[in-house]
Amino acid sequence: MIPNFTIEQLQLITDTVARNASPDELKLFLYRAKNMGLDPLKPGQIHFVKYNNGPGTIVVGIEGFRSIAHRSGKLSGISRGVVRGEKGEVIAAWAEVHRLDWTHPAREEVPFAEYNTGRGPWLKMPETMLKKVAEAAALRMAFPNELGGVYESAEMDQAERPVIGNNFVRPEQPMEGDGIPDNTYRIPFGKFKMRTLEQVGVDDLRAYVEYLEMKAEKDGKEITGLVADFIARAVEYIGSFENFIDPNS
Repeated sequence: MIPNFTIEQLQLITDTVARNASPDELKLFLYRAKNMGLDPLKPGQIHFVKYNNGPGTIVVGIEGFRSIAHRSGKLSGISRGVVRGEKGEVIAAWAEVHRLDWTHPAREEVPFAEYNTGRGPWLKMPETMLKKVAEAAALRMAFPNELGGVYESAEMDQAERPVIGNNFVRPEQPMEGDGIPDNTYRIPFGKFKMRTLEQVGVDDLRAYVEYLEMKAEKDGKEITGLVADFIARAVEYIGSFENFIDPNS
């Protein structure tokens, strides 16, 4: 379960993960996170989305799905990939979720045409986004008791209707910001100051995160504030490029 947050951690959640949430929306968000055993400060588990003055949406990220499935003690592996057409274009994605107590994996295949929004992360990394959709669907199939109902009927139509009532919880599905940090975010310090995560790149981000963590450990300091926010965003961005997840690693 998630820990009891300090005042500083609650402020960090309010400023980053649940940005623009009203007091009641923040309470509901923290309640839902605790009820599902997810930690808002762990990248990709659960976050809050709000457009303009509409109601907020609680979004369970793909890492949240994996965490819930792993907690069951029955998850033995996840694999995913894409299906290409004659010209090499992506036409679908597939995912398989293996359970220790099942002979065959739960497998889902989702068509690109039904999910592609043609904008945001779908424009920049369509394969990654479509594989997330397939994985979320396969995880729901493999763990219906744990993940059944963690979605809303409008998710299939969310490109046209991005705002939904805050009484629903949605999985990681095709929507700007799902599992991929805001591409307007710019690193506020250090060697990559004012660059976006995309401009820095996965390998350099990974090395910089490791450097910051090693430096904090060496100095005996806790990582907080802007540095903690950057690391969370960078790790989430790096994780969005994974193709295979071993829950025992």
